[in-house]
Amino acid sequence: MKNGEYLQNLFGCTGRKAVVTGASSGLGVEISRALVHAGAQVIGVGRRKEQLEVLREELTNTDGDFIACVADLSSESGIDQVISDVNNIGGCDIAVANAGTADRQLLNNTNRSDFDRLIELNVTAQWQLAKALFPMLSIGNNGRFIQIASIYSLGASVIDGLGAYTISKHALLGLTRSLSVEWAQHGITVIAIAPGYFPTEMTESLLSHEKTSSHLLQFTPMKRFGDPTELAPAVLFLASLKSSYVTGSVIPIDGGWSAW
Repeated sequence: MKNGEYLQNLFGCTGRKAVVTGASSGLGVEISRALVHAGAQVIGVGRRKEQLEVLREELTNTDGDFIACVADLSSESGIDQVISDVNNIGGCDIAVANAGTADRQLLNNTNRSDFDRLIELNVTAQWQLAKALFPMLSIGNNGRFIQIASIYSLGASVIDGLGAYTISKHALLGLTRSLSVEWAQHGITVIAIAPGYFPTEMTESLLSHEKTSSHLLQFTPMKRFGDPTELAPAVLFLASLKSSYVTGSVIPIDGGWSAW
C-alpha cells in the first residue's frame, strides 16, 4: 500500500457526508475546510449567507464538496432546513456541532432571557440536532457526532463574566457522555473537543486586549494561543472510520491549559 493510500485509509473521508454547524466563521471554517479536502461532502450551516458562499467558492474543485446551508439552529425551522439538505445529498455520516454563542456578564447580573437564549443555542440546539440526525448517523454502523465544547467545560472561567457560557459547556459534556452511551449500540461515536483560546470572531475582543491576553497566557503552558489549523487533525481523526473505539471522551486542544 502506498503512503497516500495508507493515510487515506486512516484519515480520509472520501464518500462520507458531513454536517458542520457554525461554518460561516471561526473554527467552523477550518473544520469544514479540512473535511472537504479529506474528500467529504460537507453541508456547512451558518446564519450568514455571504460568508458561506465565500467558503463554497474557495472549496470548489477540491477532493470533496461544500454546500452552503443558511439556517438558525435556535429555531425548529433551522433544524428542518439542515435535515432537508441532508436528505438532498442522501444522508449524513459525520456531524460536527460547532455553533455556539457567549455573553460576558456576571451571573448575578444575567437576566433569565439572556441565560435561556445562551442555553438554547449552546445545549438545546445541539441535542435537537443530534436527535434529528440520529436516523442518518445510525445507518452503516459508523456514524460520528463531534461536539465543540471548551476548556470551560472542564472548569470555571478564569475571567469574569463567562459563568453562563461555562455552565452551558459543562452541560454539553453531559450531553456528549449520555449520547455516547445511548448510541454505542448503533455504532455511533460521540466525542467532545475542548479548545483553548483560538483567535476567532468570538474571542477577538478578548485576545486583542493586552491585559486580558496576558492574563490568559498565564494559564497556557505553551504561552501562545492556538491556530485553527491545529484543531483540524483532531477532527479528521475523530471523523475517520479508524476512530471507531473512541467515544464518550473529551479531548482538550488547549496548549496545556487543562494540564495544570
